[in-house]
Amino acid sequence: MPLRQGEVAIPFDSIELSSRIEIPNDAVGGINSSGGTHSCVLAFNGVMNQSTSHFSQQSDNNFPRSVIPPERFRTELLKLAVAFFCLTISAFLNFFLLTVIHDIVPREPLPDLVFMLIPQQRWAWSVGDVMSTINSTVGFIIIFLHKERIIILRRAFLLGGILYGLRAVVLGVTFLPPSFHNRDEMCLPQVNRSAMYTTEIIHRFVTYVVTLGLTSGQEKILCGDLMFSGHTLTLTIMYFIQLQYTPRGLVVLRYIATPITFCGIAALVVSGGHYTMDVLIAYWLTTHVFWGYHQMFELPINLRASAPLSRVWWFWLCYWFEADVPPGPLKNEWDLPFGPMWLRKAMARLNKKLQ
Repeated sequence: MPLRQGEVAIPFDSIELSSRIEIPNDAVGGINSSGGTHSCVLAFNGVMNQSTSHFSQQSDNNFPRSVIPPERFRTELLKLAVAFFCLTISAFLNFFLLTVIHDIVPREPLPDLVFMLIPQQRWAWSVGDVMSTINSTVGFIIIFLHKERIIILRRAFLLGGILYGLRAVVLGVTFLPPSFHNRDEMCLPQVNRSAMYTTEIIHRFVTYVVTLGLTSGQEKILCGDLMFSGHTLTLTIMYFIQLQYTPRGLVVLRYIATPITFCGIAALVVSGGHYTMDVLIAYWLTTHVFWGYHQMFELPINLRASAPLSRVWWFWLCYWFEADVPPGPLKNEWDLPFGPMWLRKAMARLNKKLQ
């Protein structure tokens, strides 16, 4: 379209905008002078910069923004990978120890108050596995939808690595007999250490890695990984993640997660798969490590190294992971990291309702 005198066409995001520049009549004659032209250009550029900033702010305000600066994103991904590696090492160490401990532990179960009061129910072991799976699924969905998903997922991996690493140490120094009263029906037979023993260990290890330690579908299982309960660790970590990172508008989810968690823990004992002390100690340790971690790293950065909790053994292990996270609790906002724009906008509207 032809322009009238005093109009300038500027392309902006593939849209042709027209802006009228008012020039005083007495300045028309000197428009070719450097001073007049420079003033007009500065004024016009200032208007366009303000407009661009306004459009940018409107676009950014549609979706929650992460506390991670864009330039630190790769570093945070590296920390996430290292945390996952720590969890993997701890989990594999637990699986390996179980394959060996199975042939060492004695077979006569220890007395337990719950076993005296309630007959062991084999079906309850499947309930414990199902509850663990439900809690983990809901927990990972919450992590994925959270705007700080990288930070929270890294914390989950790191806390799991710490607790399962501690569990591996306990498994390797004290051997408790299986808690099943019908242990011959539940536990695989022990084998003698022979030339084929290495092959048997490898087969057991691969089986547990593939099934991620979920054994409810097997007729007989390896026995001896009792102190302390790995199922209870998973149930409790995911339960606390739901408590800590669920938006305020979904508080009802916390009341659903609570019975799922404690019914799952109770099922582990009723099934005879764990002694009562196994689940109590696992819950106690997970509670202290999880909330101690969050209390420590929600402090201002300059106070963390001098706080009393900095004396715990895992503090300096975790210090690097939280070095770039600002102090205070994370704001529980949801967004989608990818997908069609209409779906992301719908999630943004849902997020506002949940605050």
